[in-house]
Amino acid sequence: SAAAGRILIMAALPLEVRPFLRRVKARARRDLGLPAWDWEAGGAVVALSGMGAAAARRAGETLVGRLRPELLVSVGFGGALTPGLAAGDLVLGETFWHYRPDTRELKAGPQPAPPRPLERLGAALQQAGLTAVTGSLVTTSRIIHKGRQGEPLADLPRPVLDLETGALAELAAARGLAFLSLRAITDGPGEEIPEFLHTAGEPGASHGVGAALRWLAADFRRLSDLLFLWRRSRDAGRRLARA
Repeated sequence: SAAAGRILIMAALPLEVRPFLRRVKARARRDLGLPAWDWEAGGAVVALSGMGAAAARRAGETLVGRLRPELLVSVGFGGALTPGLAAGDLVLGETFWHYRPDTRELKAGPQPAPPRPLERLGAALQQAGLTAVTGSLVTTSRIIHKGRQGEPLADLPRPVLDLETGALAELAAARGLAFLSLRAITDGPGEEIPEFLHTAGEPGASHGVGAALRWLAADFRRLSDLLFLWRRSRDAGRRLARA
């Protein structure tokens, strides 16, 4: 039916899915209360939650309740913490973690089963000419400075930082759904996200144009950092679309 979706694909930001939506000629939906599109050939609904675990949890619970999917997919950008991953690489979540940078508490989350063995999915991506590996997806309460705050995560196999996956993995486990998470790396080891974005995902956080301009006004040399991140994000979005 028009209200159903066998697969629910969730992302935080338009840039993460815009190339995919164009590629599959997705059709906008107006009935779900948040930005969403139908991908009819895939039997899927693509939806945006906004940034952060709380936003992902709210949107996910609403959409799972309405659409009753069989598979929940989390896609988006991520930051690599340790050597071995580079910008543009794709990471399939094998384990899911929660990290609170203020207390340095690292906790394992639920591990819902993927729809197919990750090795098969990774091999298919490799055959399509994409660099893809499995890794540990670590959901943080906010964007962290990897050099100062990332040390407790360094022993995990290929840790990748994001803001939403852990909440959606919990939802999938609670509802008995198959779960898949795919992250495209935007910032490699030793590369840091601009400071004005570090509160992204927190309740009431301001990280729009005004925040960016204030951050730039303090030092206009920072414009190169923003352009660098934008180019990386654009490339990551394209790779997610291919994947």
